[in-house]
Amino acid sequence: MPDHDDGLAPEFVDRSAASAANLALIFVGASHEQMLAHLVTVRERMKMRLAGSLGAEVAAFVAESFVATVARCKAEIEKAAVESSEAIQ
Repeated sequence: MPDHDDGLAPEFVDRSAASAANLALIFVGASHEQMLAHLVTVRERMKMRLAGSLGAEVAAFVAESFVATVARCKAEIEKAAVESSEAIQ
């Protein structure tokens, strides 16, 4: 990352969004609570790993956003599956 503040690199954002979507697939069918319990570790690791380059506050925001994106993707996948199943019937 550059030593000046341009925001997050587009590649990082794109990769993070793709990773969140992929991770969401693992949790399809699990309860929201089960998913969040597992994502606590992911969030904490992200915060620790990103804090050195982004600062603690930004790292925490990125980690929280990642977890929220995983949850949103999971909900979208499950909704699409239900709608697809209903359309077939």
